[in-house]
Amino acid sequence: MKLLFVEDEKFTREGVLKSVSWGRLGITELQEAVDGLDAVAIAEQFKPDIVLTDIRMPRMDGIELAFHLRRKYPQCKIVFMSGYADKEYLKAAITLKAVSYVEKPIDVEELEDALRGAIDIVLEEQRHVANDTVAKENKSYMKQEAALQLIRGGYDEDMLHSRLFAADFTAVMQAPAATAVIKLISPGSQKETLGHLIDEALANSEQPYLYAWKDDYHAIIHFFSQQHDGVEISHVQHLCYELSTALKREYGLFSIAAGKIVPSAYKLQESYTSAVLRLQESFFHKPCSLILHDNTGSDAQSLHYVTQPEQHVRFTEALSEEHFADADQMLATITADIRQHPGTLIVSVKELYYRFILEMDKFAQSRNITLFDTSEENDVAWKLILECHYLDDIHRVTAMKLDELRKAIQDRSSGGMSSTSSRIVRFIHLHYADDDLSVQDVSDHMQMTASHLISIFKDATGKTIKQYVTEYRMEKAKELLRNNRLKVLDVASQVGFKDGEHFAKIFRKSTGMTPSEYRERCQS
Repeated sequence: MKLLFVEDEKFTREGVLKSVSWGRLGITELQEAVDGLDAVAIAEQFKPDIVLTDIRMPRMDGIELAFHLRRKYPQCKIVFMSGYADKEYLKAAITLKAVSYVEKPIDVEELEDALRGAIDIVLEEQRHVANDTVAKENKSYMKQEAALQLIRGGYDEDMLHSRLFAADFTAVMQAPAATAVIKLISPGSQKETLGHLIDEALANSEQPYLYAWKDDYHAIIHFFSQQHDGVEISHVQHLCYELSTALKREYGLFSIAAGKIVPSAYKLQESYTSAVLRLQESFFHKPCSLILHDNTGSDAQSLHYVTQPEQHVRFTEALSEEHFADADQMLATITADIRQHPGTLIVSVKELYYRFILEMDKFAQSRNITLFDTSEENDVAWKLILECHYLDDIHRVTAMKLDELRKAIQDRSSGGMSSTSSRIVRFIHLHYADDDLSVQDVSDHMQMTASHLISIFKDATGKTIKQYVTEYRMEKAKELLRNNRLKVLDVASQVGFKDGEHFAKIFRKSTGMTPSEYRERCQS
């Protein structure tokens, strides 16, 4: 219990402070002020439960102070002290609903009785507030439990009715109803905020509703019929729009999907299931999107994006030729195409872009460039993709890495070596299948001495030309071995090896497996 004591006379103030048994009264925090203005400043931070104040004081008297406190802290209790017990002051005290009025000189017992009366009133009001709060929290909890029961199925209808009745919730359960699901990307600790926003958004609706958190990222809302005539699709859509508008004020990333309208509230599990299926489509939309059900169903689930094998080939070629604009355009085209196929499995989309990023990382390593910091985690690239919640996010991070790679190549080019090393790489990529490809062939093509060629390439890539040619041939061999129709000898020939045994030896040294073992692992 906090009390602010306001008295301008020093001796009176010190005498009261020493004489009153504050602790026994239940006063745990006590502050003093020398006049009304001083009290106003202290009350801003202290926020007292009780103010014991003299009436006659300089600068701001007790009556003016009390008016100020009543405006800002209406629950604060006031006890007046004064040596002037005239009618005007008594009238003011009554108007201000002062708890008590103690005359000076102060009788300590009388003052303590007055303070006990004020304390009793404060405690009683606090109990009422606490009881109201508990009642509201209990009703809110019961409503949320009922909302969750309706999507779980297998519940006891009598118990459900009892719970809703105790929570003062009324709806026609036998009439049509619908469920919407909200996905919040970063809800943090804002669960109470969502509840307030929902209540605010739907305040003007005559439609009964229940909401609850399904898990840390998803909330559900059930829309019920007020009368037996049911819930209209247009009305559910309107409520979702209102909700979206409210959510945008607090959340940067969210999606809302409305399920189909079911014939009664007891079938809301079906509406919830359809809403969850539609919510999957939000991945292919912009953030803060609405996926609204029109009761005609959606054929989106039958639309699957089919990955074309040549996509990765063309993307890899664009990288090797350092045609970054072409690679970027490819990503944009693929993203636009995928958006038209919202039935595609999200994990398949993420795997597709993950492979693009791996190609970029492989290219970066071939140029001695670090695209990912792997000092702390093994698969930073996959984590980057996995944490994306929307198709746009995946495209953005992939394009960002491509641009990062482009800039790294440009920065190296400013040193005068990248252009030469890039021409060397392109020549190797064009002629790696030649079994007689040698360093001398490359130096003749580049019109420079072999020693100078080796030095430039080693500085740019961290590898010798022979090492790079072997690694590139092995990567191409892996691609060919995934095709079960090619013989191992044919694979060896296509990557520049006349001798199949020599190829197998080099392949095993590179991968730890024979070509046949590698093929079996890929087929399993």
